Amino acid sequence: MLGYFSLVGLLRLHSLLGDYYQAIKVLENIELNKKSMYSRVPECQVTTYYYVGFAYLMMRRYQDAIRVFANILLYIQRTKSMFQRTTYKYEMINKQNEQMHALLAIALTMYPMRIDESIHLQLREKYGDKMLRMQKGDPQVYEELFSYSCPKFLSPVVPNYDNVHPNYHKEPFLQQLKVFSDEVQQQAQLSTIRSFLKLYTTMPVAKLAGFLDLTEQEFRIQLLVFKHKMKNLVWTSGISALDGEFQSASEVDFYIDKDMIHIADTKVARRYGDFFIRQIHKFEEVRDLREEGFLLAQDRA
Repeated sequence: MLGYFSLVGLLRLHSLLGDYYQAIKVLENIELNKKSMYSRVPECQVTTYYYVGFAYLMMRRYQDAIRVFANILLYIQRTKSMFQRTTYKYEMINKQNEQMHALLAIALTMYPMRIDESIHLQLREKYGDKMLRMQKGDPQVYEELFSYSCPKFLSPVVPNYDNVHPNYHKEPFLQQLKVFSDEVQQQAQLSTIRSFLKLYTTMPVAKLAGFLDLTEQEFRIQLLVFKHKMKNLVWTSGISALDGEFQSASEVDFYIDKDMIHIADTKVARRYGDFFIRQIHKFEEVRDLREEGFLLAQDRA
């Protein structure tokens, strides 16, 4: 039991030191997607998902980060009344809940994809305006949300106490912020490029470059960046959370033939039938439960 929860402690430690690969590697023998020992302690479960999601985000595995955050936020949403019985639990879980909403907003801006509707509505209420500003490439909003939602990083080395820098305790945070900001800067144009690509099926490279006020060579570089950043290593199966396959969740794909861009819409049409079938089944379950309760009440009477 102690060793089991020690692995979660190691996950936290490696995340605070900025070693995200090792942070997830220590959980190799724990299956996050199944009911495990840590799920009996809600605070431990929330903390585990927070640090795993943050590590995925910093490793540029956005799809996995979104999946982890969406799953645990849905769990918190459904079991919130249970945490309100004890104040200290509620305060801790509520704080991490807010932090994970901010991290999810960042991840979805950098890698748009569909998530559970209830979580999406919460996110729009909390961070709708900030997500719009991030889509327009405002670095201050990224920094603000990252500063609020990141853990308190640690330095792996002891400072020189003979000549201590006044802000030495901030250096680990500033280093991680710089790494994150560099990644954001690389993706600054991608949201605009994506919106233009959705409008056309074919377009000359020079013309689209002109729309973005870029030279043709700069625009070709940005298209390569788009291809690279939209491909993520995504966990599909297996115990290790580091395993995965390269996938793309982008709604558009393209290839360049000489000086012409050929664009294809890869968005899958929504299956409304499945949604209604699920709701009908839920309604039938509720109706059956109500009928059982009514019959029991009659028998007692």
